[in-house]
Amino acid sequence: MSTIVTNDEASQYAFSNGYERGSQLRLLAEILDGHTTDVLADTGIAQGWQCLDLGPGQGTITHWMAERVGPTGNVTALDLDPHNVAPADNITVRADDVRTCDLPEGQFDLIHTRLVMLHIAERDLVLARLVAALKPGGLLVVSDWDGTRRDWMVHAPTEAAGQAFDAFQAGLLAELEAHGADLGWARRSPVAMVAAGLEDVETVVHSRLWAGGEPGCLLHLSNSSQMRDALLARGVTAEQLDLLAEAMHNPDTLAYCYWMFTSVGRRAQK
Repeated sequence: MSTIVTNDEASQYAFSNGYERGSQLRLLAEILDGHTTDVLADTGIAQGWQCLDLGPGQGTITHWMAERVGPTGNVTALDLDPHNVAPADNITVRADDVRTCDLPEGQFDLIHTRLVMLHIAERDLVLARLVAALKPGGLLVVSDWDGTRRDWMVHAPTEAAGQAFDAFQAGLLAELEAHGADLGWARRSPVAMVAAGLEDVETVVHSRLWAGGEPGCLLHLSNSSQMRDALLARGVTAEQLDLLAEAMHNPDTLAYCYWMFTSVGRRAQK
């Protein structure tokens, strides 16, 4: 059975871990897991590796890594609320705050984090902690969405639906920034990783176009449902949210999800 470590003093992010959050995590896995596993496979992850999955979401990547490190390896899934991560013999599920928790130095062969760093105001501190937690030669994989572009909608079923989508995105991104998110972090992350002491840093950018009813559009809808009260407080109207919901189900809609920047860096051998 997996090990579970808890800490009741964890703080909260803009998104909750409630019912709609479960739907959001499922959609994120459908949208991003193929990209993530391609990158992780290229790291050479192998039997016996010690890994950390920071912000594991639904646990799909945690379990993918656990299969590859085998019974002689281990994957620690660290999150403020990791209740979505199913147990396994070589998985340690840890409820804790990466900003303040005990994170032993030189422990991990591979650390993966996806859609975490952009939300943490203390991201430079956390990055330094992650680098220190790597073994010499260990690898850090950081994936985050870039929120600086605003041209995600390619074709809206109506002009009003397009305007509703733009209003939703403006309100959502403003709310994330109010919670400490850095919408441009993803583009700058390779520079930050080099400054933190990592070598051989490489970055790939991933995105694709989605039609209404497909995971990318349904994620926009899930985000709008979770953040409905905050969006209304920022001036997005209930009518606009209704138009958005219709558009995200309409197969004539074509919209990108956000651009994902994934950077891989290695801790020096000495």
